[in-house]
Amino acid sequence: MAVPHTRTPMPAGVPPRVAALLRADRRARLLARDIAAGLKPDMGADGPAATARPVEVARVALAPGAPAQAVRRLRDGCMLDRLFHRANAGLSAAQHEVGLRFRRYWLRSTCGGRLVQRYSPHTGPGAGGVMEETEAAVHARAAIDRALALLTPARARAVCAVCGMDEHPGTRTRTLRSALDVLDERWR
Repeated sequence: MAVPHTRTPMPAGVPPRVAALLRADRRARLLARDIAAGLKPDMGADGPAATARPVEVARVALAPGAPAQAVRRLRDGCMLDRLFHRANAGLSAAQHEVGLRFRRYWLRSTCGGRLVQRYSPHTGPGAGGVMEETEAAVHARAAIDRALALLTPARARAVCAVCGMDEHPGTRTRTLRSALDVLDERWR
């Protein structure tokens, strides 16, 4: 693939519509270059990343009493899955598992607990040994704090951004991988 030319200003006589088309073409070439280099995800329907992503077919009733329809959906739930399942595999299996564990802690720590007290005691199946939502969130926050204490600030930012907030790593992929290796070594 050819490298796009350097940015040149549009000549004075070029109509705005043509200039917009040329800019869009340049953006498309830059995106294709970044996808080929593995810097950006390939979200195309026939791209290598899309064909490597696991797809499941489920039958879903779209309305009560309606016949079930076959629906295809991706099992990728977050950026970690997309990094793990892409063609050039940005993460190893161990890094993927550690990232998902951090993500579970992150999501659990952001869950709010009950704001009102119950008048009746919680009885029945599953009542024994179950933590309240707020206690689980406190334990998850403590686990996140312990994990982030092991990392440098740059690595902690990368892990929080990609694993917790589901952002694309961009140029931070190596930083993310090294941070997940540190957490995997500690959490083993």
